[in-house]
Amino acid sequence: MTAQRTSPPTRPEPTDHDVVETDDPEHAHHLIARRYGDHRARVSGPRDGFRYRLRRARVDELEIDTLLYTMITRADTPPYPGFAAVTVAHGRSGLHTRDEDLRLVPGATGRYPNDPATLLSDDLAASVVRLPMPRIAEVATTRTGLPAAAFRFTALAPLSPTMAALWRSTAAYLRQQLTDDAMVASPLTRVSLVDLAAATALAVFPNTTMTVSYLPAPPAVRPASVRRAAEFIEAHAARPLTVAQIAAACEVGLRALQVAFRRHHGQSPMAFLRAVRLRRAHHDLTQARPGQTVAGTARHWGWTHAGRFASAYRETYGCHPGDTLRAAGVTTPTEWDR
Repeated sequence: MTAQRTSPPTRPEPTDHDVVETDDPEHAHHLIARRYGDHRARVSGPRDGFRYRLRRARVDELEIDTLLYTMITRADTPPYPGFAAVTVAHGRSGLHTRDEDLRLVPGATGRYPNDPATLLSDDLAASVVRLPMPRIAEVATTRTGLPAAAFRFTALAPLSPTMAALWRSTAAYLRQQLTDDAMVASPLTRVSLVDLAAATALAVFPNTTMTVSYLPAPPAVRPASVRRAAEFIEAHAARPLTVAQIAAACEVGLRALQVAFRRHHGQSPMAFLRAVRLRRAHHDLTQARPGQTVAGTARHWGWTHAGRFASAYRETYGCHPGDTLRAAGVTTPTEWDR
């Protein structure tokens, strides 16, 4: 048996990367159980040349596993408590519950069951995106008003081939960002990546936000409370913020704040927050110092996507962010300028 684990000691929390490898099937299932939960596994196929490898990247609550398992396995598993979506790169996988039977071939995507299940794999290479279910439920509540206790996913497969493609492209983007030390160094961009994963999961996989028919109107929120919310956002724009934190700081309900904020400001609290951060980024670019870049400034204020930052900047200020940087007397590299 050979087993190796490497964890770069210089990588600070709350991000980390590690790799686990073994050529012993029993040890592999011990590692799998420790990561995904206890399970009863039956394996078949030649053990000569067996290989299990798990490469993990994590940023805050978001984890992405890239795994390889070369034998045929059948495992009976308890309910998986979080969200985990697998995309097969090579081999085959099957996800079976009392109500669903999903077979995955290369290029296909499915969600791990939250019910007791049987999982099958055959010479599998795949990636798995994982998030805690409460984090997704929080985003669902923010977007729809559905109480977190009422949120759940209702099917294992994506809504459509188009939605499956959206998930794969988003997962690939997230994997790329998690390897970018500059990107994950910013607390604001880390929150943005987690929110992107949660929001995409809500759009791609069937869930109870898609079937809710009616939610009662929230209680009215006084203008003074909305004003306090805006002041709180302005004062804490440099910190990771959620709508739940903003609502709690103003002692109002989350959905009530959403409705009142749209009534008074014409946008959601998070859209208001993005506008504040864009304004702060603009100010920093106008006061730029030698060595400052558009990319670094955007990341500092929570923008993870170059095109979206440039588009929002042009729409608001009528020029490219690189133009502002050059006007401040700083020579800019090509990264993120246009």
